Amino acid sequence: MSAWHDQQHNKGASIVEYDDEDEQVNSDFQLLFDQYAQVGRQSSWRYDKVAVLLISWDGSCDDLKTEGEVVDLARMFRDTYKYQVQNVRLKSNGDRLPQVLVNKTIADFVYENDGPSTLLLVYYAGHGTPGQRQGSLELTGKRSPTIDDPATVVWNFAEAALQQTQAHILEIFDCCYAGDLGRGSGGRGFGARCFEFLGATSSGATTKAPGPGSFSSGLIWALGVLARESDKFTTTTLVNKIREAPNFPKKQVPILYERTDLSSLQRIVIAPLLDVEEATAAVPAEEQDTTLHQPWGFLGLRISLDRRPTKAEIGNFGKDVSMMMQNTELKVRSVKWGGLHRSLSTDGIHSPMPSQTPQSPDRSRVTVGDIGKVLRLSEPAEAWSLEPHLDNRFDVDESVWVKNPATGVFEWLMFVVDKRYDENKPGWEYKVKDTENELYQQGAWVSEKELNDA
Repeated sequence: MSAWHDQQHNKGASIVEYDDEDEQVNSDFQLLFDQYAQVGRQSSWRYDKVAVLLISWDGSCDDLKTEGEVVDLARMFRDTYKYQVQNVRLKSNGDRLPQVLVNKTIADFVYENDGPSTLLLVYYAGHGTPGQRQGSLELTGKRSPTIDDPATVVWNFAEAALQQTQAHILEIFDCCYAGDLGRGSGGRGFGARCFEFLGATSSGATTKAPGPGSFSSGLIWALGVLARESDKFTTTTLVNKIREAPNFPKKQVPILYERTDLSSLQRIVIAPLLDVEEATAAVPAEEQDTTLHQPWGFLGLRISLDRRPTKAEIGNFGKDVSMMMQNTELKVRSVKWGGLHRSLSTDGIHSPMPSQTPQSPDRSRVTVGDIGKVLRLSEPAEAWSLEPHLDNRFDVDESVWVKNPATGVFEWLMFVVDKRYDENKPGWEYKVKDTENELYQQGAWVSEKELNDA
């Protein structure tokens, strides 16, 4: 089973298992298909502009001494990739608190650079600690900030402006506990916009200080190698290349996931920007129409396959699609890769497209009730009957995400302590507790729809 497909659409979580074979194949096929299918039209991933914001701490409150690596990374993005680079160093003793400064910096960064054909890349280097709320991350200049030296920023507050952009967003964090930053809940459908987070570590883990074995050193090395090896690559390829850096710790596991509740069918593509003449030559004059940035609509197709296609077959298919688009009277702006997914098959019943199942069941436990969901896709989710779904979804001691009733987002990590099947509803109900062993809602039974796989 494709780990990418499973993680993205079965569990509602949006972690990318970048070392999984299917995820890597998807990444390669995305670029290959785009290379051939976009002949004669604007590439689906090519950005007109890439703006980079590098955030770190001023030397007066930076006990990690990150400046050297930040400068090297800025040089890589500016000289090799031709990106616009802005370097912001936070102070704790200025006229404004670091939180206020970061909030304004992010808002201004979005205001000045946002656009439908833009990639906004935000990088942070410094300390990181889990915040007071589940899924929050606090950024600090010193390992132990004091009241007199409040060098602390809650990133969840600062990034609010990044959540409502036309541009694609890539956040790259070199700090301990980067994976503790809450990810998008997924499962709410699909959007054309990509918002990805690449962190130095998984949840609860630390990373090395600046030096040959640091995450930033690995990132700089990987960007340099990939720029020489290829004219473009996805974030999946980037994180795998970082782990190949000569001094990168073998046991360290960076994390890649989506920061939005709307999943994207594509990965962010990184490539050096073309100069004006190259960009103009790459796109025919009739396609250099900015009104095409706001398409009238989209045509969706689903193609069933008997086996995984080869690279040659994907390339030829892309060529055929391109020729077909050139021979139609329709004005086609672009054709985007929508992913290669293994299908679920039980007695001839195939799984629906991911966007049709807000919360798909665990593929290893397919029941008659699950097949019934497939047959009743036209009904709203609330109308789905679990009968005779007697195979419970969660077991005792299993970790789950609990929906916050106020926001509708699965954001609280808890553990199942008891379960029962309610014949009157019908459906499974659970009692859960938080990480401090406190029963949720004083031990009240929680319905299955209020929980999601962790």
